[in-house]
Amino acid sequence: MSNAEAAPSYWHVLIALVALAAIRVVGLYFSVVDLYFDEAQYWAWSRELAFGYFSKPPLLAWIIAGSDLVCGSGEACARVASPVFHLATSLVVYAIARELYDRRIAAWSALVFSLGTGLIFSSRIISTDVPLLFFWAVALLAYVKLVRAANWRWAIAFGVAFGLGMLAKYAMIYFLLGAICAAVVDRDARALLARSQTWVALVISALILAPNAEWNAANNFVTLKHTGDNIAGGGLRFNPSGALEFIESQFAVAGPLVFAAFLILLGRVRDPRIGREDRLMLAFAIPPLALVAAMSFVRDAHANWAAPAILSMTIVVVAWWLRNNHRHALRLTFGIGLTVQALLLAGDAFAYRVTAPMLGDKADLYQRTLGWRGLGVRAGEIARATRAQTIVAEGRAEMAALIYYLRDEPVRVVSWPLSSIPDHHFDLTRALDSSAPEPVLFISSCDAASRFNRFYGDVTPLGSFAVKSGASSARQYHAFRLAQRQRAIEPLGPC
Repeated sequence: MSNAEAAPSYWHVLIALVALAAIRVVGLYFSVVDLYFDEAQYWAWSRELAFGYFSKPPLLAWIIAGSDLVCGSGEACARVASPVFHLATSLVVYAIARELYDRRIAAWSALVFSLGTGLIFSSRIISTDVPLLFFWAVALLAYVKLVRAANWRWAIAFGVAFGLGMLAKYAMIYFLLGAICAAVVDRDARALLARSQTWVALVISALILAPNAEWNAANNFVTLKHTGDNIAGGGLRFNPSGALEFIESQFAVAGPLVFAAFLILLGRVRDPRIGREDRLMLAFAIPPLALVAAMSFVRDAHANWAAPAILSMTIVVVAWWLRNNHRHALRLTFGIGLTVQALLLAGDAFAYRVTAPMLGDKADLYQRTLGWRGLGVRAGEIARATRAQTIVAEGRAEMAALIYYLRDEPVRVVSWPLSSIPDHHFDLTRALDSSAPEPVLFISSCDAASRFNRFYGDVTPLGSFAVKSGASSARQYHAFRLAQRQRAIEPLGPC
């Protein structure tokens, strides 16, 4: 038996996955990459724990709050839950494949999943996909156990996992579509839908989700409205190239060879050599991909929106590779994964030097995630020099960055809404109002001082400043000192 076909023991797999997670954690502490504004926003939420937030359910904020208690508020600690959760998810992938197939497929599935290109990228950041993938995996394991035999413990486990998955990200609802697809192709999966255990599990899930539903009801269903706005985007229009771009992006998310093999399996889905276990896994991979791909015909779709499909996709692809002696596919997949992992570890440590001049104005590959600390540092300096009591920003990105990077400063960061309809969570919870102590320091990418004249009698432009976002790029901002408020604060309007 070749090395590629050999079955590593569970302990070998565990040691490899723990070592990989440890390397990723160490990499976070050597990373110079600022918290991206999405991450900074989640951290800000974790300072104000609630059962819901403007754009997402609450679980990620709770997780970050827990990390903060353990190791503090630095960037590495804010992100540390990510490699830990991905380690746990990989181990659950092992358990799912072991239940459906055998120890050999389980071992290689867990290892391939852990080195998937999308997972490698995700392990460096903190996002709602991190807990979503874990609870999806636990729910899928419980589901597979229940398909095999009735068991109240696994029914309860499914209910808890599905409920917590919904508190992580509403995309967990795709799981129910997978269960429906599985019921179409599998007799035992159909029988599971009729069992009382299934419905008790869903009641447990509903109870777990209930506080978030109550929060939404009390806040005009703002999260559901925002989710609907995300789906609608800037307006629906037929765009076939968008669907093609989404499909292309899945080669990066799942891994190029894994996704290519998955597409081949889809073309052979009626082949008698595609077994019952394969079809169960395909049933949970197809709905998220199909739904988001269909959506991408009429609006832009993010590559990670179908992320849960990666779990069952990886398992069925690895099973197919091993059954058909595709050792080269395993070797290449590991080679790609290890290379990407090494490049990202090095890139994160030297992010300000990573540049590709042939890309023109996008030469600095990290420019979207750099400069946020610099913005906070410069805003703090100006605030101290002008004795500002309040710092005001417009836009979610600057708000989140300033809240995070000024967390130890004795000033409050608030939002000046652009319109009467809140555009982000800070418009709801930190809107500028008459109680804001003066003088006010306003930071904006807009240089128009005239916007403030009807609100403040003393408007002093303080000049512009730039913050580096890479070797050759920078982000430009303008500062204003505002005092002598003359009227109630109203939406500022666009620049």
